[in-house]
Amino acid sequence: MQVKMTSSGESSAPLSGDASDEERALELVREFFGGERGFFVDVGANHPFSGSQSWHLEQLGWRGILVEPQPQLAEQLRQTRKAKVFAAACSSPENAGRRLPFYVAGPLSALDRGRMAPGSSVDTVIDVPVMTLDELLREAGAPQPLSFLSLDVEGHEIEALRGFDFARWQPRLILIEDHVGDLTRHRFMRGSGYRLVRRTGYNGWYVPADSPVHFGFADQMEILRKYYLGLPFRIMRNFSRRLRQPFKDRRRARRQEVARPTP
Repeated sequence: MQVKMTSSGESSAPLSGDASDEERALELVREFFGGERGFFVDVGANHPFSGSQSWHLEQLGWRGILVEPQPQLAEQLRQTRKAKVFAAACSSPENAGRRLPFYVAGPLSALDRGRMAPGSSVDTVIDVPVMTLDELLREAGAPQPLSFLSLDVEGHEIEALRGFDFARWQPRLILIEDHVGDLTRHRFMRGSGYRLVRRTGYNGWYVPADSPVHFGFADQMEILRKYYLGLPFRIMRNFSRRLRQPFKDRRRARRQEVARPTP
């Protein structure tokens, strides 16, 4: 039975095994902060509640920022959440102030069509305003340091983090969605002074390199398996998927054409 650790480095009781994987992951985040109230930044917030990395914290009295470029979802967030909402996409300083095409595909929506998950079906394309993380944090009057940053932007993570001053905001915990098709995001985080300590679902957990936080053997083995041992097979699988994707897209387009009613 694995013992979990709080952000102070102290051990705590293990989780019960009857919760879903998603619920356990959220519980681990709460446990990390040891019952403290903090400030979250949820980039790629999407739905107000379903799959949210921050709703459970807001319920506990946390304050924060929600970033969601899709206008309808941003309005839902404003109507149902207490955190400040930015209806924008986060990207690099070079893109800040522009409007960029955003490919709407449900929870897989993204700025980068070429980096979307294989098989993603784009419903429509909209233009969205772009800000850097630094810009919206300053506008929101976010505290320093931040407690928690969650980043789920479907392949645009490094561009978004290039507009983020790690030394200024110093989040205690950063969760980054990473399917680990390569080690680009991981190396970027290490170069920014953060180390990987855990993985839950598709999210890598990063803490400052000098943080006292350490987790158990099982977490270390999962990192080794996902980020190193399994990487060559994942690279080959993703390459095969990219080769097959144009044929799948053409078949889908033909089916849609056949299904379209004739005038």
